[in-house]
Amino acid sequence: MTHRPSPWTRTGGALLAVAALAPAAAAWYVFTVVLPDDAERYRSYTAAVTCPAGSPGAAVEECVRTVPFTVSGTVVRNAGKSSEFRATLDGAPFWSGEVGFADGGPLLDGLKPGDRVDGTVWRGRVMRLERAGVAQASYDEPRDEGQFTAGVGTFAALLAVLAAVLGALRFTGRPGDVTLDLARSLVLWTLLACGVPAVLASVTGLPWWTVPAAAVPAALLAAEAVRRRNRGRTPGGPRRLPA
Repeated sequence: MTHRPSPWTRTGGALLAVAALAPAAAAWYVFTVVLPDDAERYRSYTAAVTCPAGSPGAAVEECVRTVPFTVSGTVVRNAGKSSEFRATLDGAPFWSGEVGFADGGPLLDGLKPGDRVDGTVWRGRVMRLERAGVAQASYDEPRDEGQFTAGVGTFAALLAVLAAVLGALRFTGRPGDVTLDLARSLVLWTLLACGVPAVLASVTGLPWWTVPAAAVPAALLAAEAVRRRNRGRTPGGPRRLPA
C-alpha cells in the first residue's frame, strides 16, 4: 500500500528543501567571492615591494612602508567571545588609529602608553607592529588560510544538498526514512568530513582545493554508512521527525 503524506508532511518537506537555498548561497559566496579575494590579497601583499626611501606617504599605497608610531593606549581583554585586543596609535599623518589583534601576545601584552613601535603599513592599514625585535601581526594582515575557508564553504554546500534530499524524501511521501537520529548523524559526519581535511591541509600546507576534494567523497561514504545503519534498525528505534 502506497503511503500518502499528509499536507503538513509535504509542507515540512518543501520548507526544508527551500531552506537548503541558504547554505547553498553561503557556499556560492565562499567559493566565488571570499576565497578569490583572500587569495588575491595575500598574493598582492607578499609581492608588494618596499616604498622608495624619502617618497611622500599617501593614505593608500600598494607598496609596503615602515611607519613609526607612538602607542596612546591598549586594550587587552581575554573574555571569551567578548575578548578585545587592540592598540591605539598616534604620530603618523595618514595611519593613526586603532589596530586590532587576535590575541595579546607576543607584543601587545607588553605595550603601554608612550611606547614607540614600528608599523608595517600596506593599502592604508597597519599589517603588523614591531618593537625591540618582537613583532605581532594584526587582524588586517593577509594570511594563507584558505583551507579553513574552503572547509566552511564545502560544509555549507554539503549541508544544502543534505537539506534538499531530506526535504524531498518527506515531500514525496517517505518520512519514515527521515529520522532525527539519521539527520543528526548526517550533519555530524558531514561536519567532521569537512573539518578534518581542512585541519590537515592547513598543518601540512596543502592548497585549499584539496579540502573539498577530500571532504566530498568522505562525506558521501559517511552518509552511505549512516544510511545503512539507520535502515537496519527496527522501526520503533529511532524517533521520526515530526510530520
